[in-house]
Amino acid sequence: MAEIFKFFNSAPGDERWHYASDFADYFGDVLSSGLLHKDGTPNLQVKVNVGTMQTYVEVGKALIQGYQYQNTTPLFLAHGLPEANLDRIDRIVLRLDKRNNARSIKLFVKEGVSATNPVPPSLQRDQYVFELSLAQIRLTKNTSSLEPLKLVDERMKEDLCGIVYSLISVPTSVFQQQWDYWFNLKKQTLEDDMEAWQLQQKNDFETWQTIQKQEYLTWIESIKDILDENVAANLAAKIAELEQGFANHIVDVSHIKWIETVGGTANALTATVSGITSYKNGLAVSFPATSNSTAAMTLNINGLGAIPIKKANGTAFSNAKANGVYTVRYRAGAFILQGEGGVGTAKPEDVVKDKTFTNDEGEQVGTLKVYNGGEKIPTSKVTAGYRTQWVAAPVNYGGGYPAGVDRDGNVYMITNPDNRDGSVTTLAKYSPTGALINKITISDPNRPLPSGVTVNGDFLSFYSGRNVFIYSLDLTQLAVIPLGNSGIANRVAVTNTGDVYVAVNVYQSVGGDKREIRKYNRYGGLVWTKQTDNNADVVDIRLLSDNNIVIAIAHGGYSVVKIASSNGATLWTVNLYGMHSGVGVYISSMKNVIELSDGSIMVSYGGGNSNYTPYRNENLIRVISSSGTPGAGIGINMLIGEQYAYPVYLCTDGNGGAYFGTSGGFYFREADSSTVSNMNYNIIGRLNKNLQMVWNQILSQSRSAYGDYIQGLTYDPLFDSVIMSQSQGSWSFGIIRKWDWYISLK
Repeated sequence: MAEIFKFFNSAPGDERWHYASDFADYFGDVLSSGLLHKDGTPNLQVKVNVGTMQTYVEVGKALIQGYQYQNTTPLFLAHGLPEANLDRIDRIVLRLDKRNNARSIKLFVKEGVSATNPVPPSLQRDQYVFELSLAQIRLTKNTSSLEPLKLVDERMKEDLCGIVYSLISVPTSVFQQQWDYWFNLKKQTLEDDMEAWQLQQKNDFETWQTIQKQEYLTWIESIKDILDENVAANLAAKIAELEQGFANHIVDVSHIKWIETVGGTANALTATVSGITSYKNGLAVSFPATSNSTAAMTLNINGLGAIPIKKANGTAFSNAKANGVYTVRYRAGAFILQGEGGVGTAKPEDVVKDKTFTNDEGEQVGTLKVYNGGEKIPTSKVTAGYRTQWVAAPVNYGGGYPAGVDRDGNVYMITNPDNRDGSVTTLAKYSPTGALINKITISDPNRPLPSGVTVNGDFLSFYSGRNVFIYSLDLTQLAVIPLGNSGIANRVAVTNTGDVYVAVNVYQSVGGDKREIRKYNRYGGLVWTKQTDNNADVVDIRLLSDNNIVIAIAHGGYSVVKIASSNGATLWTVNLYGMHSGVGVYISSMKNVIELSDGSIMVSYGGGNSNYTPYRNENLIRVISSSGTPGAGIGINMLIGEQYAYPVYLCTDGNGGAYFGTSGGFYFREADSSTVSNMNYNIIGRLNKNLQMVWNQILSQSRSAYGDYIQGLTYDPLFDSVIMSQSQGSWSFGIIRKWDWYISLK
């Protein structure tokens, strides 16, 4: 067997060569593979470069199988984008590669496999490659930045990484011998100390006990002469005196005296009671009422004066019943009724039928009819209506309207002093009680018309001209998304994480105009672009609870299209043309789409029917299932003349219904039969999930050249009320109102 010895200098004629692997073998025999540390803190910590797809590794050193590694500055590593529908787990590893084409220790991102339940990639450890895992991070599907909370530090796990420690140890048998010797020596010492302590405690206790006993005997001896027979007799006499005084007090004050017969009238009682010469606090009497009282009652005992009888709450007692027994106790100028605190003013019609209760008239039986599930309440028993809670100040020449309600019930309103020339746009925030919280000016050089605002989660988006502005809910600007010189925003939707979907009209001199749907992240980065089918206009775009978007596009018959928001793929398309019975020769307008509680979609649109004379538009509403199947539809036909479609908004009371608005108008002739005037109505109503009318109200009517228009309608879930705005005339002014709706039984 050969003897191996290393690390000696060469001499002439005796050459001694050593390789890098020789040094690595040496250090690998005495030190483990892992990270070096400073002050107990391991090196090479991994962190996330927030807002990017990068992690970075801080400075530090490591040893792997005797080979040394050092990182002198933070090193940034890029991660590939995750898939649209699956998560992935990557590892950040420090890799020793001893192959001749590598011969290095470097940091790498080891990418995992995308899956529904992804797992981190395994570490490679063979004769050539050995990897330490510094950390792992989960990449959430359909995201463009890493999340710091998804990073897991693995440096302290010895099977994955660990800290460098010495491989040299003491033989177990030698260590055990040393331990046994030390333990036996200590054991004998502790036993000797414990025995001495116990003996000392015993002696100390016996000494204390002797002292206490002597002090007690001395005290007894000192009081023997005090407790003689005379003192004991005096003490017994004093106790007897106190007992008699207490008995007299009970008889004098606390005893309830019974009055067999009361005189006087039903409201002014008189009585004769032996032993009562004055009214004292605590004096109590009981008496029967001979008849029903009709007013505030008094009691006069032995002619000492008429004293008012009151309830415990201080109000006059006035409803004694014949043959009822009542107890009163005197205090501070009044007889207070005992066991009676004023039972309230409830009437039989306020209490459920056949249920007993007590009021000031005594025991009563309820008569209120309860309508249980399936029973219809007669319309004669129901009163319904609305009450105005507040009205925001109008803005002249503007058309202000509510743009959305946040989770706290605050209302956002956009206004424009003159949106014909696009001078200035303002965005205002009102509290649930109508107080102005904040107002800002939107500055956009590309004609900042009040195009629209959406609110979701912690974000608010305003689109105007060629820019989309992202704000926090306190109206602090977070980002501006430019759409390009030829792009004009048409509709926008914002997610609760700040992603933005924008419908863009792209005007170009070559190749014709384009209509696109674009997705941007919260920092303004473009994620994807999709051209609309048939290059049609987008009239509405909404975010759904399944993280997809639904858009309404116009190409001849108008369509509702559901698009997978992660990658822009179309899931289904519904064409609304000609669907509604009796209406729908063509569709003249479309306002919006909303999602109901069961995932279905309600669409508001306007259908024209040339069979009517005169020609007529009608406000139509249709439900489409979450899978794209058209369902029930209804035509809102409440007035003669034309009805125009306005937005519908979801009720959040659990029944899946919606609020809607409609503007109806018709022409009529004046008395001279030659002048034709225009009558316009502004109507708000509510439908349930089966498109049945729950209620409707005419909010305004105008016999003028222009009339009134509903600009927007929003449900406020925090206070269960409705926000609506209204414009009068073509460019007159905008008003924002808040109502609460009520239903009561007559």
